[in-house]
Amino acid sequence: MNAKRRRVKAYVNALSDLISSDNPTRELAIQLIKKYLENANVEPFRGASKPEDIYEKEMISLYAIATRGLGVNSEFKELMSKVFYKELTYEDAYLLLTRDAPPETVREEIQSLAGNIDESYITRVLRYALTLYHLDFEPFDSVVRVLKKAHQAFPEFSEAIKRFTKFVISVKLAEEISQGIIKNKIEKEIRKQLISLEIGLPKTTPPDDYVMKVAKITYEVNDSVLSRIFEQTKPQTDNAEG
Repeated sequence: MNAKRRRVKAYVNALSDLISSDNPTRELAIQLIKKYLENANVEPFRGASKPEDIYEKEMISLYAIATRGLGVNSEFKELMSKVFYKELTYEDAYLLLTRDAPPETVREEIQSLAGNIDESYITRVLRYALTLYHLDFEPFDSVVRVLKKAHQAFPEFSEAIKRFTKFVISVKLAEEISQGIIKNKIEKEIRKQLISLEIGLPKTTPPDDYVMKVAKITYEVNDSVLSRIFEQTKPQTDNAEG
């Protein structure tokens, strides 16, 4: 079973235990995510670094499985509002960013929804968009659209959005490497430039060592494949992901 499938199985197990609990809380959900990912011997969905709050960030994945995968949100409304109150706003903000509306309008609507917007909030919304793609609930185009609109609507967070875009591009490249779509260094360079151009944000092309680390951690691409596609360098630990 590949890394993504083991990750999804861990989310499903965590959600099952959460629903069965007499006292479901956000803290319990985070503990269950950590427990089942570790039991499955699979890393959380992350980039090169492993921040202390990574399992809290993985609440986004659990929420996506609950709503898009299993559809339990309508049956367990009280649990969803109690445990996933943050993710509910991330989804609402994501939907606003996917609309064909002027950036100024989107900005006002998200500010009305979430109140004071900071860098962390914006990157969590972007992480929600990327997670939907990673778990096969939305096409990559939706991630591109959200990145572009967020960059237009929140120019004060431009640098954070561009850092996260490096993570997005790395995930896309790593996925294509794991699927055998990218087979050598030339194909990797072509795809890297094409994906960067598709997104269209300046200075967001990730370095090879970062992409390599994401491929190894997130998709468990083996070293022989990585050595064929990349010149082996010390992996970068830039915290690009949100």
